[in-house]
Amino acid sequence: MTAPLIAVATDFSSRADRAVDRGWQIGRDMAARVRFIHAIELADARNTNRVDLDRKMSECVGASVDDESCEFLYPEGSPPKAIAGACQTDDVALLVVGPARYNTLGDYFLGTSVDYVLRHTTKPVLVVKNRARGPYRRIIAGTDFSPGSAHSILTAAQMFPDAAIHITHAWEVPFKALQQDSYVAAETQQGEAEKMEKFKAALIERDPALANATYNLVQGGPLTAIRETLASDTSALVVMGSHGTSGWRQAAIGSVTSDLLRYIESDVLVVNTKGA
Repeated sequence: MTAPLIAVATDFSSRADRAVDRGWQIGRDMAARVRFIHAIELADARNTNRVDLDRKMSECVGASVDDESCEFLYPEGSPPKAIAGACQTDDVALLVVGPARYNTLGDYFLGTSVDYVLRHTTKPVLVVKNRARGPYRRIIAGTDFSPGSAHSILTAAQMFPDAAIHITHAWEVPFKALQQDSYVAAETQQGEAEKMEKFKAALIERDPALANATYNLVQGGPLTAIRETLASDTSALVVMGSHGTSGWRQAAIGSVTSDLLRYIESDVLVVNTKGA
């Protein structure tokens, strides 16, 4: 059986160190090879020296070009396009990136650029914000009960089998401005709880280990649900699907992604669920 391959994007800055460390951690846990990727702008490609690149990469990741546990790759082009393209090979199981850069030409993990990466790679993308103190022990997964969110939870459970899974769902009273009676909120919450039970039962059919998963329901939007659930454990990994229904669609692609990366302290795993 061929060992999986973990891809890690780096721009050689200290900002990328946490992604590099997490990539090594996951590589060890999965007995995987780690591919470190540094994209080269086309304008700079002609003047780039491979020996210098290898030296910089070695200093960045703490391994030599001859290390059998890793490999170095330098695709040419704009960072989002080059990185996404480099991860489309069948052997890549996960793309790991570091914190986003804001308001610069290199800001390729926010807005339309993160949309580009997610739409042009089918691989899960892990945005690392915390130091890799050890394997992930807890996973918080947002759900809208769609097949896509189910796929993201199953993917995360398979990728990190030793982590405890907690599922959170955001709900709101329909036509809230017109629904002032308290019983409407109670009935809505009860209906969402029943949907959650059915959703979890379907997950267990596909992965019996998810019988141990816990869940909660939060009145409000997706960001509120994630932040409230994270309050007790900011070291947890947040998992979301890239496509879904209701509010979770934009939680993975678009403006809410910027909010997640800016305001949530935890690492975020986005699983491509377009075809789920």
